[in-house]
Amino acid sequence: MLKRIQIENLKCFKKQSIPLSELTLLTGFNAAGKSTVIQALLLASQMVRHSTESPYIPLNGPMVKLGTVGDVLNEVATTRQISITFENDNGSTQFVLDASDRQGTAVKLTNHQEVKSDQTLLQSKLRELIYISAMRQGTKDVFPSPDTPEPINADVGNQGQFAPWWFEKHLDDEIEPSRCHAEEQAPTLRRQFNAWAAELFPGSQANARKIPQTPLVQLELRTKETEGWRRPVNIGYGLTYAFPILVAGLLAKPNQILIVDSPEAHLHPLGQSRIGEFLSTVAASGVQVILETHSDHVLNGVRLAVARNKISNTNTVIHFFSPDLTSAQQAPVVVSPQVDREGNLSEWPEGFFDQSEKDMTILAGWE
Repeated sequence: MLKRIQIENLKCFKKQSIPLSELTLLTGFNAAGKSTVIQALLLASQMVRHSTESPYIPLNGPMVKLGTVGDVLNEVATTRQISITFENDNGSTQFVLDASDRQGTAVKLTNHQEVKSDQTLLQSKLRELIYISAMRQGTKDVFPSPDTPEPINADVGNQGQFAPWWFEKHLDDEIEPSRCHAEEQAPTLRRQFNAWAAELFPGSQANARKIPQTPLVQLELRTKETEGWRRPVNIGYGLTYAFPILVAGLLAKPNQILIVDSPEAHLHPLGQSRIGEFLSTVAASGVQVILETHSDHVLNGVRLAVARNKISNTNTVIHFFSPDLTSAQQAPVVVSPQVDREGNLSEWPEGFFDQSEKDMTILAGWE
């Protein structure tokens, strides 16, 4: 498991250390650094997957698109070196980019150093990283197959575009027992998906089938067992946006990293809380889960999972990002509330999921 990421001179961070755990929540204000942490992980994954002999690493690739060197180098950096360091229990691995040596939007990788670590293990974790962005291809009529003969396990694609292919491929395969829903005894992907999906949307189910003589897969959904299958566009965005999260969460291998941006997208508050509980269960089963969220319901779902012993509080980390308005550079300030065994938080910094209380105070005439 990755225990920490250290970022230097990348975008808003001059120098920042971010602890990671089995389940890590990145929350906070817009443009305060959450996405930069995710982008550092994605850029490292992109570097590890870079298959050519060239030392120049593209800033714009299949995992992340960061623009130009001017877009990624910290504005107050005193050197032209960008470094990203990952730590685990056995050591660390570091990537150093020279922003002064570039070819177009590709930057030279000047150093890739392993310190007392199993290089194969760390590189494998980064290479096999799964990322689901906030923008997903939910309501298409048909979905593609992966464009590589040996796709990374459970990699549903940045936009979830390969999730139906993975679902169809493993419909009747058994999933990790620790991820099985408590009320569904059948361990197959089909039955477990339906059980977890019903937590978000009561009665919902999914089916997928290959389209003969094409590399395409058709996804079918319904919201009750007694009705016929429907096209995703006729179901709505909530279930289709949750679909790749459920598929990736159920199929990911232990020790893989699963990153989800805005798991709450298009979900009812009940569904947002339940997706938080589901991803907590996935994290407790051995998949390292990192979430970027603006939802207090997702946060509360995680807190409930802790209180219900679905995941340990010691394996749950929360980081709240806010800009330092007292600084000319407005560098991010990161506060990390601790979670106890009952799901209570040690502190609620200003702006940390407190807007509902502020609004209700005004509506009640107390302010």
